[in-house]
Amino acid sequence: MKIKGENSKARRIQRREEAIQRQSTHDSRTYEEQLKLVKKRPGESKKEKYRLVTLIEAAYKNNKKGK
Repeated sequence: MKIKGENSKARRIQRREEAIQRQSTHDSRTYEEQLKLVKKRPGESKKEKYRLVTLIEAAYKNNKKGK
């Protein structure tokens, strides 16, 4: 339920709780899952794709080096 009022205290608390929930779901995803979601979105998202690909490659190299 959305609370009316742009700057009301209850609305600020609600937005904070929603942000915490979004952040926890985002943190639980792997880099590959995040990349799939970015590719589904409209637009290019070049920077985010590049960042995720470099993180995936670095993790792959570290995993391969450890074996």
